[in-house]
Amino acid sequence: MVRRQFIWCLTITTAMLVSSAHTGFAANPLKPSTGAKINWHKDLRSAHKVAVAENKPLLVVFGASWCGYCHKLERETLGDKAVAGLITKEFVPVHLDFDKDTKVAKILDVESLPCTVILTPDADLLVHNTGYSNVRQYTEVLDSALAKQAEIQQTKHAELP
Repeated sequence: MVRRQFIWCLTITTAMLVSSAHTGFAANPLKPSTGAKINWHKDLRSAHKVAVAENKPLLVVFGASWCGYCHKLERETLGDKAVAGLITKEFVPVHLDFDKDTKVAKILDVESLPCTVILTPDADLLVHNTGYSNVRQYTEVLDSALAKQAEIQQTKHAELP
């Protein structure tokens, strides 16, 4: 009898955790609680048009409702005012759900979460960062992408007649 009660409690607790994680992500994906706000695009095509028009790199963040480290990245890193400000100023941010955007995830070689892929407006790969990163590490990733973007632009300008 005690074993049955234990299994029942474990099942209910697991169901509640999965349900609350799913509800929190679906209702408010990547909206940090610190007051920092990133206006995420949900569609890669429309975001790409903006990236080309503004000559900014695409910052594609893959997450999922069941991914604990995705939620940690959202809260602690993407929720940081400095990180959010840098993303808003220098990138065209896109948030995609790994479970729904499977075709894009496969094309961009996303195999584990969270995953950040940064592309030039011409779709050249700048960064493919997998896993949780703290504020310092994520800022370094963003700065690295911006440096590579600048290098690519300089090379293209130097090649023009």
